[in-house]
Amino acid sequence: MSVTVEGLHREQDDELVAFLDELSADSASVLGYHYPFYRDMLTAIEVGEPIYLGARCEGKLIGYLPAFMKKSAAGVVVGSLPYFGPNAGVLCGNERPEQVHSALLEELARRARAMNALSCAIYTPFQFRDFELYEQALPGWEKVEKFTQYQRLDADVRDPAVGRNLRKAQRLGVTLSSEVTAERMATFFSIYEQNCHEFGIPLKPRAAVDWLGRAELVGKHTLLYFAFHEGRMIGGLIMVWSPKVASYYIPCSLTEARSLQPSTVLIDAAMAEARAQGIEFWNWESSPGRDSGVYQFKKKWGAVESEYRIYIETFAGRDKLRELGREGIAREFPYYFVWPFNRL
Repeated sequence: MSVTVEGLHREQDDELVAFLDELSADSASVLGYHYPFYRDMLTAIEVGEPIYLGARCEGKLIGYLPAFMKKSAAGVVVGSLPYFGPNAGVLCGNERPEQVHSALLEELARRARAMNALSCAIYTPFQFRDFELYEQALPGWEKVEKFTQYQRLDADVRDPAVGRNLRKAQRLGVTLSSEVTAERMATFFSIYEQNCHEFGIPLKPRAAVDWLGRAELVGKHTLLYFAFHEGRMIGGLIMVWSPKVASYYIPCSLTEARSLQPSTVLIDAAMAEARAQGIEFWNWESSPGRDSGVYQFKKKWGAVESEYRIYIETFAGRDKLRELGREGIAREFPYYFVWPFNRL
C-alpha cells in the first residue's frame, strides 16, 4: 500500500480537524496553529498563500504538513509555518511514519524547487525528537538547531517567588476578566505594541489579534485574559489551544504597572483553566536566549527545554539572499525564517 500526497483545501477542513483531534490523543505535537482557523487568519492578514499537504493511504488521511508561500518582487519563500518556533512540520501517528515524512517533505521540497524559491524552511514539531526522519528526506539541507521551553501541567513546580507575586497582586487589587470587547481588544493591542517597540519584538498585525478574539474562536481555540487595576487595563494574554497543548501566544503588560505583577496573575489563571480542561502541556514558545529575562521568567514557573530544528534550503542560490541582506529579507518576507543571517 503506497502513500500518496495531495493538497488539502477548505473542503477537507472537517476531515482535517477530525484527524488532528484524534492525533492529539497520543501526540503533543498538535498545536492550535495547525487547525484551519489559524490558516484562515494567516491568509486574511496576507502573510502568504497556504500550501497544506495531506498524506493518504487507501484514501485515509494519515499525515499532514502545513506551509505558506510568500511572493514579493524579490522572489518566493516557503515556510512551515510563518512566525517562529516549533509550530509546524509533519504531523502523523504511528501508521507508516517513515513513508509519510518522506512523501510530504519531498513534495514540499519539489514544489519549492519548481518555484525556484529563495528558501524553503521547515520547522520540526513541538515535542518531536526523531530528527532522522528529516535527515533522510532532506539530505544536504542546512540545519539550524534551536530550543524552546515547555512544561507539563500535571505538577506544580513553580518557584516560591511566583506564589509571593500572586499574593502581592491580590493584595494590591489586581483583577481579571475574560470578557472580550472591542474596547478591550484595542487597549490590549496598544499595550502589546508598546512592549514590542520596547523590547525589539516583531509585531503581529492588529488584524491577527482581532481575529483571535472572534466570538466563534474564544473558548474553542483561543482564550483571552485581561488584567485590571483600579479600573485600568494593565495587561493581557492570548492563549491558543489544541486538545492537549496550551500555547502562550501573546502576553503584554504596561511597563509602569509591572510591579503589580499582571503577567503572573494572567498566567496563573490561564494555567488553572487549562488544567481544568484536561490540557497536559503548556507551550512557552521560544525565548531570545538562556541569559534573557524572558527565559528566566519562564523557568521560574517550571519550564524546561526541548530541542527543535529548522531544515532549510535555497533553490535560487545564496547570492540572491546575500544581495537582499538582512534588511531586504526582513522587509520583503516578514514573519518568515528565510535564512540564518550568520550563514549569509
